[in-house]
Amino acid sequence: MPVDDDDTRPPTRRERLRRQTVDEIVQAALELVDAGGAHGLSLASVGKAMGMTPPALYHYFASREALLDALVLAGYTDLGAAVQAAVRAAADRPAPERLSAIAHAWRRWALDHPRRYSMLFTGSRREAVDPLEHVSTISQSMLALVTALQEVAADAGAAAGPVASSVLDEDLCRWGASLGLPTAAAPALRLALSTWYRVHGLVSLEIVGAFGTMGLDGKRLLAAELESLVGEAGPRTAHGTSTTLPPV
Repeated sequence: MPVDDDDTRPPTRRERLRRQTVDEIVQAALELVDAGGAHGLSLASVGKAMGMTPPALYHYFASREALLDALVLAGYTDLGAAVQAAVRAAADRPAPERLSAIAHAWRRWALDHPRRYSMLFTGSRREAVDPLEHVSTISQSMLALVTALQEVAADAGAAAGPVASSVLDEDLCRWGASLGLPTAAAPALRLALSTWYRVHGLVSLEIVGAFGTMGLDGKRLLAAELESLVGEAGPRTAHGTSTTLPPV
């Protein structure tokens, strides 16, 4: 079948300039988010920062919501890249240490970009579809997390098969397949999801200063949570077999 030239042709000068302008608008908007949060973001404020009129911005983004969708995608891409860098750096380390590297990279990015992090979970719309090229780094990060947890379970002597044992496990297996993990064990997927929302909850509380008022250190709390999660990987994946793993 002949290749469609339109699919392989290099971008035109007009297209390159448009892409450059879109990138500059997104960067300017992200800086406004860093300064004051996403709730106060408007096309007028972005236009002022860019030296453009709001009507001119409509040539690039049809609405504030469309711009916010682009910012959320950019934030996820940056967060995913930070996590993936930690995964690569820890590639030769034991599974519990790789798990720790993933979680601590997530926390560091969130603390470095607290308002962007909050935007990721409050700025996206249900009807917005995330293009795979933008969220693939997050999917790869979750894949690395599941892989590490499966290795932790294997090291603990847990024997988990991919067969679903409940409706939730069936849902988890479908989710795992969407990440490229069609043979991942449902209990490992469940623990990966549990890891994600426990880390997210801890980081979210740290961002708003909850632990500071209690005199607690977020990094130590995360380390303790990871130690608990690694300890759970054996018993949960082995369907009740008690296994003690070395602390992270």
